[in-house]
Amino acid sequence: MASPSSWEFYKEEQTKILWVHICTQDLTGVTISINKWWKTRYPEFKMRIVSKKEFEHIKTQEQQQQQ
Repeated sequence: MASPSSWEFYKEEQTKILWVHICTQDLTGVTISINKWWKTRYPEFKMRIVSKKEFEHIKTQEQQQQQ
């Protein structure tokens, strides 16, 4: 199983979307871990896997909207 530091997520409550960025180049086990985590913890959310640049953009955009 992959360690939690090999990926990061941002949860968007309003749209029910989980934005996930995979931080490692070695995808062995990471996708299985993410899928299992998503299905058990956030089954009502849609999941989107994005690049680091898009992940940071989504987080900043959401934080600006909350202010």
